[in-house]
Amino acid sequence: MDKFVDSAWFVRIVALLLALLLYISVNFADLQLNKKASESAQENSEVITDVPVQAYYDTENLFVSGLPETVEVELEGPNSIIESEKRLQDFELFVDLTNVSIGKHRVPIKYTGFSDKLNVTVQPETVEVLVEERVSDYYTVSPEFDSSMLAEGYQTEEVSVDPRRVQVTGSKTALSKIVYVKATFNVEEKVSQETAGTAKVQVLDKDLNKLDVKVEPETVQVSISVKNPSKKVALNLTPTGSPPAGVTVTSVSTDTEEITVYGKESVIKEIEELNIPVDVSSVEKNTTLNVPIEISEGLNFVSPQTVKVKVTVEGSPKSKPKEESNA
Repeated sequence: MDKFVDSAWFVRIVALLLALLLYISVNFADLQLNKKASESAQENSEVITDVPVQAYYDTENLFVSGLPETVEVELEGPNSIIESEKRLQDFELFVDLTNVSIGKHRVPIKYTGFSDKLNVTVQPETVEVLVEERVSDYYTVSPEFDSSMLAEGYQTEEVSVDPRRVQVTGSKTALSKIVYVKATFNVEEKVSQETAGTAKVQVLDKDLNKLDVKVEPETVQVSISVKNPSKKVALNLTPTGSPPAGVTVTSVSTDTEEITVYGKESVIKEIEELNIPVDVSSVEKNTTLNVPIEISEGLNFVSPQTVKVKVTVEGSPKSKPKEESNA
């Protein structure tokens, strides 16, 4: 065995095996690199959505409507280049209206900044725009708030907006159609105290269609103050239940002459007195009860919430006859 290991043939065989292993490892790495390069060079197609579109024109004197804010762009070419374009976003889509006269025009959406190795398709390829004289004016904003979002018993006292007036810029045609300039304030929870937040200004025509204009500022601050209407009313104590046999209730009275009820104004204005049931079924002698005041529909609070009621009686409970024992 030692002779074989020391022989020239053993050395040659080992050298050959090492050479084969080295060849396979080098070629395997090359195959992997070639595979990755092939995948990168593979043709692909992908759509990029919500790509903004710019418009170049005389912004001081003209106003352009009809131009979409965003479009779709389809890219065809090597996958690596498409991924690079998506990541860098170093491109621009635009319409050139620098030499366009007032009126309607169909213009192409152009692009720049894409690799020349890509086939670029814009959807839509052309758009119809209306170029008109630019005008501006100031309008008063009407704040709005959904009263169904008020907490039970509360009502709106005042809805205010700041700033009160906004500048609207657009074409003469668009501004002539303005009927409503609104700022609707939306809340997520029921309102029971003064609340404020931002609301977007909407410019609408008579049919509540949104007009293609620019508003400055685009949002305003809306503040809502609420009130919880209240009224003082008298109490009407009504005994309920039957006292024990032999006991007669002669009167129920309280030192609290009136209480304050809170709730919807339409409800409390109809209330002249509040009926308070007093349970006398367990009263055996003159006593004072703490009677809770139940809130009826349309009310959300009463003050005080309990009243002390003095119950005056005559007589005493009759004793139950003792059962005769069996002889």
